[in-house]
Amino acid sequence: MRLIYPIIILFLLIAASSAQLTADKERFDVVLHSGDLEERTLKVTNIGDATIFKISKTEISGTARDYIFLDMPEEKPLMPKDKAEIKIYFILPPETKPGTYTGFIYLLDSAPPSLPMRIDFVLTVIGQESYGIGMTIDDAKSAELSANAEDIAQFDLAVKNLGAFRDVASIDAGTLPDGWSVSLLDGDKTLDFPYDLPLDPGTTHTMKLQVETAKPGKKGNLSIVATSLGNQSKNSSVEAVVDFAVAVRGYNVKIKVPEKIVTNKTYKGSFNIMLDVKEKVMVGIVTPPELMVIPLAQTVDVSPHSPGIANFTLLASTAGDYPLVFRLMDSHGIPMPEEMASIKVILPQGNAILTGDEFLYSTIASISSLSNGTAYFDIITVAPGKLSEMDQEKLHDYSRIVILGNQSIVSKDAEKVLNGVEIKRIDGNSLYEECWLFAAEIWQNGTAEVVLSGSRPADIFRAYQAAKMTGAPIVVCEGDVTDKARAAIVEMTKRNVPLSRSMTVGEIGAEYTKPLQDAGVKTEEVKS
Repeated sequence: MRLIYPIIILFLLIAASSAQLTADKERFDVVLHSGDLEERTLKVTNIGDATIFKISKTEISGTARDYIFLDMPEEKPLMPKDKAEIKIYFILPPETKPGTYTGFIYLLDSAPPSLPMRIDFVLTVIGQESYGIGMTIDDAKSAELSANAEDIAQFDLAVKNLGAFRDVASIDAGTLPDGWSVSLLDGDKTLDFPYDLPLDPGTTHTMKLQVETAKPGKKGNLSIVATSLGNQSKNSSVEAVVDFAVAVRGYNVKIKVPEKIVTNKTYKGSFNIMLDVKEKVMVGIVTPPELMVIPLAQTVDVSPHSPGIANFTLLASTAGDYPLVFRLMDSHGIPMPEEMASIKVILPQGNAILTGDEFLYSTIASISSLSNGTAYFDIITVAPGKLSEMDQEKLHDYSRIVILGNQSIVSKDAEKVLNGVEIKRIDGNSLYEECWLFAAEIWQNGTAEVVLSGSRPADIFRAYQAAKMTGAPIVVCEGDVTDKARAAIVEMTKRNVPLSRSMTVGEIGAEYTKPLQDAGVKTEEVKS
């Protein structure tokens, strides 16, 4: 029997000549102690028929963003069917508090019109104990793949000793679906369940979990549990899901739609069908009236070497959970089994700060989500020019967006393409004025301190460190001192937390400190 490894195809696009990036996994679940470092590998493949010249990424979002670092592959052409590896490092400072931290990132290639590929991270930080066991399947807590009837479905099963002492992990399988058989492959040895695995402290051991079926045509799931024999209350479990296709015609489908969408915004989805014969398949989509799809029907060409791909656009008018039913018919008019997916539709919610990826503006914005003490803001930075389709889709999720910077920093098109969202733009001809207006907008309860910085990169880095430690906004002293800036300073001395102290980094002219002194705010220099 031939082995099949799980590859998750996120999006496939129809084109005469196109490139498309896919990854071997879309989620990483990692368990670490404070102070630990762990390396994982994400494998990407160009499954299109055109060359990818560059793989780029967005900034990591979420609470785990400070602990995850990506080493992108060397910039060289990625030919069709070529593979590349992205190293992912999880680095926890010793002072990291136990808890769960989440984040995500989008990867995209250089060949439009391919869609961004989202990778999710769940980082669990635990305290050091005498005994503990961690386990992942394909680097996550659950993994799913599709397999032909005669295939061995194979997963990577990693078991880690999280305790301070040598331990034995007892690995066992739960109840098997009807017709399934499972085993472990450790190097060249095939092992049965249960299996006792000795582990030194902090070590990870990887094996293959193999699943076969005598009754194809069904989808099933299986739980694997690893229990510490040093302390049997310590255990970890993962779930393997396999969709074994029927033996006849090798029929299989992949449906890709967003997990959630926002009302009155457009999103893209795809339906991928694979047969082992050449065929034309009509794909019709049926939805409730609250969820609209264009086109509702289309015909795709399928061959043993190329899937048929139906791309479509979605828009929902009302929040709720809605089904999508895919009705299939071959070229002879014979119906095929219906397929179904579901979509969660939500109202826009939350706040976002939209600014440029230019060093000064991105730094000014980044400090706000850490320390404003009023509301959490996601930070989204964009290059000058028109907002990309990916940026627009990310911004659709929010009910309110604060734009920091004039039209040279964030395109004037932002207000138009984000129609229906509450938007406030903070702009002006003076960066000093913009900083004060931004601080007044974001620090609604007020702040006792502010950091005044020169515009040199060395000053900005020092100012960032001082602001992060004190929870204060950064004001870059560049441009004119305007009446709006003076008014913002005076207003911030009257808030619930009144502004009373400013710290200066670098050479700050008297014209920038005088409005603070006039408002009764003390000024002192930050020492190197």
